Amino acid sequence: MTGRVRWGPWAGVLLCLCWAPMAVAVPRFPDLRSAGTVVGYWSTDLATMQVVALSVSVGYLFLLVFLGALAERLATDVRVRAWSWTAVGAAWMFTTALNVAIGLVLAAGLVAGVDPASAYALHVGGFVLAAPAAFAGVAFFVAVTVVAFSSAVLPRWSGWLALVGVVANVGAVGGVGTLTGPWNSGNGVLGGIAAPLGLLVVWILAVSVSWLREPDDRSRVLAASRS
Repeated sequence: MTGRVRWGPWAGVLLCLCWAPMAVAVPRFPDLRSAGTVVGYWSTDLATMQVVALSVSVGYLFLLVFLGALAERLATDVRVRAWSWTAVGAAWMFTTALNVAIGLVLAAGLVAGVDPASAYALHVGGFVLAAPAAFAGVAFFVAVTVVAFSSAVLPRWSGWLALVGVVANVGAVGGVGTLTGPWNSGNGVLGGIAAPLGLLVVWILAVSVSWLREPDDRSRVLAASRS
């Protein structure tokens, strides 16, 4: 296999490494019900979050390379081409919303010391953004599930993993209606972004490793396109 073909899965692996620090940072975010708690969090954790945000930002370079490789592979089977573009478009939308959310919460951290009210509003805004973005996450996982069960361009087991991702995105939807309780967007595990992002990273890593283990990626894709 040529080095060009291998860039896709290697980018997926590097993306997951860059986004791994979020697993430590996200569950520690404070509940959204208390402005004082949010401001207090930023007074102690701003430096940590800046490092995490830098790592996530670098990961976006690898994300784009991985999605390019994913689009190329999925589009080779005309039977699922519409679902393939749905998957890639939904992934772009979901992760773009994440990028905006990171910017909002970091802005909250930067102004927390001088304008606590604005810091709270920015922090809440970043997490409420996770609620509508969750639907894009659902679209991605539904699309790759259909592709995995209908075509050889994705391993079938990745479809079962994607079904778990659909469920993981449901919790954050509750964030459009409340800032408190287990299903609000600020809840780091149940209702927030930890589960949706975690399943996305796990899915990308598993698929990338699977591609790297294939003896001849290109011949497999060409075979699928002819079927």
